Amino acid sequence: MRHYLLIAGLCVLLPWAAVCEEPRSPKPPPARRAAKARAAKEKAKAEAKEREAESSEAREAPALERWNRMTPEERGRALAKLPPERRRELQQKLQEFRNLPPEQKQQLGERYRAFSQLPPEQQNHARELFRQFNSLPEDRRPLVKQEYEQLRSMPESERNARMNSEAFRSRYSPSEQQMLRDLSQTFGSPR
Repeated sequence: MRHYLLIAGLCVLLPWAAVCEEPRSPKPPPARRAAKARAAKEKAKAEAKEREAESSEAREAPALERWNRMTPEERGRALAKLPPERRRELQQKLQEFRNLPPEQKQQLGERYRAFSQLPPEQQNHARELFRQFNSLPEDRRPLVKQEYEQLRSMPESERNARMNSEAFRSRYSPSEQQMLRDLSQTFGSPR
């Protein structure tokens, strides 16, 4: 679940960083505007040719991959444009990501790609589920996380039987039960 929380945090924060990355400059004097307009048209044509040459997979790269391709200077500019609280959150999540072992980074990347392929409404629903999970009391989170991981590893028929069992209903509150159902439905078996 911690990896999903890291994914959710990055999914929320990285698109904002990517949007803020684009520099905004003041209007140049009229003589320079015409020259800049011509240069911009030429640059746009060249970029269009480059995009055509790229594979569709590269064009659809998730925000995390775009972030990883940025130079340190570009990252710094993007971070500088974020509000201080969001910048701190993103820096913390990025540091957590950098500290992961390579196999966990790969697994997290796969989960992020799977998350990014969900329709926007399901992504929003998943973010809400992550917020609900984070709002659970500290002593309940490990239990709910463990149950989710177990449910996630089961075939659908076993998962449904488990969620309809008396043991499941007696161990989890109605809101926890619903959260586990929603998480299992949204993410299902491991990808």
